Amino acid sequence: MSAAYVDLARAHAPLLMIVAPLLGAALMLVTGTARLSWLLACLAAAAGAYVAVDFAALVLSGVAQPVAEVGVSVFADGVGVFAAALLALTATLSVVAVGASLKDGGDAAAPLALAIMLCIAAGWIGALVARDLVAIVAAVEMAWLAAVSLAMLNALRNRAALNGALRMLSWGGVGAAFMLLGAGLIARATGSFAIDALPLAHITMPNLAGAGAALMVIGLALKGGVAPLHAWCAATLSRLSTTYALGIGALGVLGALAVLTRFSAYAIAAPELGGAISAVLAVLGSASVVIGSVQAVGARNLLRLTAYAGAAQAGCVLLSVALGSPAGFAAALMQLVAFAAAALALYGGAAAGRVHALEMLDGYGQRAPLASAAITVGALSLMGAPLTIGFLARWRLVEAGVGAGWWWAAGLVIIASLAGVFYGGRLIERMYFRRADIAYAGEGGVWRVALAPALVAAIVAIAIGLAPSVLLRAAAEASLLLTGLAA
Repeated sequence: MSAAYVDLARAHAPLLMIVAPLLGAALMLVTGTARLSWLLACLAAAAGAYVAVDFAALVLSGVAQPVAEVGVSVFADGVGVFAAALLALTATLSVVAVGASLKDGGDAAAPLALAIMLCIAAGWIGALVARDLVAIVAAVEMAWLAAVSLAMLNALRNRAALNGALRMLSWGGVGAAFMLLGAGLIARATGSFAIDALPLAHITMPNLAGAGAALMVIGLALKGGVAPLHAWCAATLSRLSTTYALGIGALGVLGALAVLTRFSAYAIAAPELGGAISAVLAVLGSASVVIGSVQAVGARNLLRLTAYAGAAQAGCVLLSVALGSPAGFAAALMQLVAFAAAALALYGGAAAGRVHALEMLDGYGQRAPLASAAITVGALSLMGAPLTIGFLARWRLVEAGVGAGWWWAAGLVIIASLAGVFYGGRLIERMYFRRADIAYAGEGGVWRVALAPALVAAIVAIAIGLAPSVLLRAAAEASLLLTGLAA
């Protein structure tokens, strides 16, 4: 009997990975204490992550069918299930890390903050398995409005965060308008709202469809903090508490980049649209690498620096997808893993000591050695240092780019890595070669467990760099299953 229930759960896994965090979010609203809410949120996020990882393993190994229809139409392609599993794991680690600062927002605000983070995860995962373009837009907006709510909740204690929340709301509205208009233009040109119909449809009005796809890409790029469309990103993250920044800077941006990767891959596969969408992605990706790297070098706030470094990493994701080849899509997925690991290590390490300004890192290596180790690994990964996931991801981009004749893309990767040496090296220098002038503000006691996500991310970043074969095979298989069903 238990085996039958397991099989039933696996058959409906695309829906369960969305429902699990949503049910957890509902439970948050009826719990009375911060610690109980945190425990339940961790369990709900972990349940969703288990379902997502199990389903991804089955689909990518060819055991499970990537499509499931239960009342609503979903299309869990290879890229979608890979990214959904990554997002669910990131959500679990982010929720665990929030435990370090639950009391900062008060017992009344803690359950709401945890519920919002679970809704962010559910929204982006929903967009990754949705088939209909309108459903994708709706799921994206659910996740985005949840992220705005998290910034607003932080503004109750820190009024400076209100400006960032308002920026998110206004820029997100622009992105939503672009996406809705883009979905309508695509449907008008192709006769269908289904994302998997794009590569197969006979597009009678390619200019109209191309404009619609470009608007969708720009709307998602705006929400993913891709430069120069990232005006909201640093302004919001630099004013948030370090643990709340995980919900937006790590979880939210990762979700947007994953959905952007999935949609762009389908658009590029359409013969009438491929060239134009590839050009849009290449231009945006190049600009994001250069602008994000330059801004990160000059940043004096750790969260702002991380946001700008994330923009540079997002540019590498877009360049990978722009190649339009299975190798490019696989490189994009590796870039997403590298982004998640670096963001968790940096934000989580900073959250352990409530670090905002770079000056607060002075002497951090002696006061918080484990958190400093996590930040160090995150910085090394952003540099693209050997034996880290960051190096592996950028090397895969260089390989795919050179194979397609895009030598300039390899040059941009080198620029991003050189810039990473400057700002990443500055973080390491402050932690280990300066004396502390500011009192340590980190937590002790039982809440040291909240440092675990940063350490896990750091360990994974090194472990994958040393033994990448499993992840490389999964990314390659996911790219091959992009537009087809598993046998």
